[in-house]
Amino acid sequence: MGEVDRISDLPEEIKVTILSYLPTTDAVRTSVISRSWRHLWTFLTSLHAHLDSYRQSIGSTESFGRILSSFRGPIRHFSLRCFLHDSNQSCLQHFLEIIFRKCGLWALSVNCMHLPVSVQLPSFRSLRDLHFEWIDISLPSDFGGFEQLTSLKLHSVWISQRDVQLLIDGSKKLMSIELSIEHFKSPEDAAPGERPSLVCLNCPLLNSLRFDFTEKNEAQLRIISAPCLESAHITAGTMVSRTVEGLVRVGAATLNLMPDIARISHLSLNSEVLECLPFSDVEAPVPHTLPVHFRQLRCLKLIDQTCYMDETMFRVLCCFLRSMPFLENFELQCHNLGCVAERDGGPFNKYKKKVDGYLCLDRTLRRVAISMKNLRGLQDVMWMLHFILLNANVLELIEITYSNDNKVKPRILEGLCEIDKASTNAHVVLVNINDMG
Repeated sequence: MGEVDRISDLPEEIKVTILSYLPTTDAVRTSVISRSWRHLWTFLTSLHAHLDSYRQSIGSTESFGRILSSFRGPIRHFSLRCFLHDSNQSCLQHFLEIIFRKCGLWALSVNCMHLPVSVQLPSFRSLRDLHFEWIDISLPSDFGGFEQLTSLKLHSVWISQRDVQLLIDGSKKLMSIELSIEHFKSPEDAAPGERPSLVCLNCPLLNSLRFDFTEKNEAQLRIISAPCLESAHITAGTMVSRTVEGLVRVGAATLNLMPDIARISHLSLNSEVLECLPFSDVEAPVPHTLPVHFRQLRCLKLIDQTCYMDETMFRVLCCFLRSMPFLENFELQCHNLGCVAERDGGPFNKYKKKVDGYLCLDRTLRRVAISMKNLRGLQDVMWMLHFILLNANVLELIEITYSNDNKVKPRILEGLCEIDKASTNAHVVLVNINDMG
């Protein structure tokens, strides 16, 4: 009995749905199956491709343009990762214009992984999700905004302050913004040396914000109005200068932003932000609290992948904890905690005792997660555990995770069990820890 081709007997719309789950190049190859499959791929509404003009992974840029033109209906989702020769950079503009003429685009994601490619962004009226990475962006003179845009992600882009402001102001439905601007392009009429860099947000529906400060682009942010903002992730890039001028400039930008995000419930900061605060210098006095109090904040995440949590940085952390009276969850991702000199009779010993002035430790902090790597052993975190366990009255869980398996001596684990706890419900969970005994 011969085999029955049941798939080819399916209704055309079902076969198109099946093709939609395949990579675009595989979907195009199904045209050789039979005459009934020859043009099915042209009815797809999503295109996800990797274009490499060096390795010709899906053919030449010209053939890819013909594939785009062959789609019969609107392309709803277009995602492209590409490596392009200098001579082929204009093809990306051509691709976007083809999609623009078809109308109906909902999601656009382009990542030029080799070097920034210049494009003038068409006014996609139905666009809901825009993600550009390593793109040199400009807007047409008649740009009218994206009426339906809810998510804007610009990572390592080149753009003028005018154009990024037009993007934001012309998208009143924005709910999520991620801005990492590699370079602010100065307008042609800018004075010599002038680099406008202030981005203002007036977004009535904005819920989530990510913004990268770097000394390289001198970017600053001002939130005019964002009543729905709940989550903010603020970073300072690794290019931040460690000069006094650099600290003051970026630190002032961060401090100026704090009143604007004081009502959020989730805050994430990287260590460079803390280091760039003017009072993080070892010679500068650390204030008792921040200039503003985060009374709505429930979750705080600090990310430190490059440096150590030393004495000064811990005083800055204490300043943050005093300014967040209702904090419930605290997460710390760090490279290391302290050093041998500090652990053995050093300044951290004064934090191994009961202290006052932390409302969140007294009333609300219930969960602490500490993730570390490249440590010598569990003893490196003992002083921090002393501080938390002795002062967090309602603590329920401390979770300690090492990125690599670490072996610790039994006496260290015994010492951990002997730490006095302010909360009788507190549990300490160790992940990726091996007992040497």
